[in-house]
Formats: sequence, structure tokens, C-alpha cells
Amino acid sequence: MMPPFCPLCRVPYQLSDFAYEDFTLVHFRPTQTYPDDWAGHPEHCEWFCPSHLPLTKGLTHLPAAEALAHIQANLRESTGRDT
Repeated sequence: MMPPFCPLCRVPYQLSDFAYEDFTLVHFRPTQTYPDDWAGHPEHCEWFCPSHLPLTKGLTHLPAAEALAHIQANLRESTGRDT
């Protein structure tokens, strides 16, 4: 499993304003299956900082890439920025 890294902040947790335990691992809809002995970071899981976690609400039924695209489009529309 990779360490926390919010895909919207794009800053390693060590350089963020948050502690490791402040991040939440969000499970989106899987698009791949893995063998039982597989180790690594699943493609459908993304870490989110407390500031961006609420933006994932209602999107976990989507694949991670699609959910992130949706979040970024909403951010651009509401703020004129990606984050």
C-alpha cells in the first residue's frame, strides 16, 4: 500500500498540513481483479486529505479515474481551479 498522497493536493503527506492518520483511503469501484497473493496498492483506492474527502461523497460507485475526473471538473466549475 502506498503512503497517503491526496490526488487533488498533489503533495506528499509529510509536506502537507495533515498527519498520516488524518488521511482516509477511499475505495472506488474496482476495475481489475487481483490474485490472492497479490501485494501492492489497488488501482481503485485513493488517499484523500480531510479537506478533499467530502468531495468523494456519492462517487464511490465509479472507477477511481472517473471519480477523480468528476471531482476535478466540479472544482474547476466552482472555483476556476483544479484544487
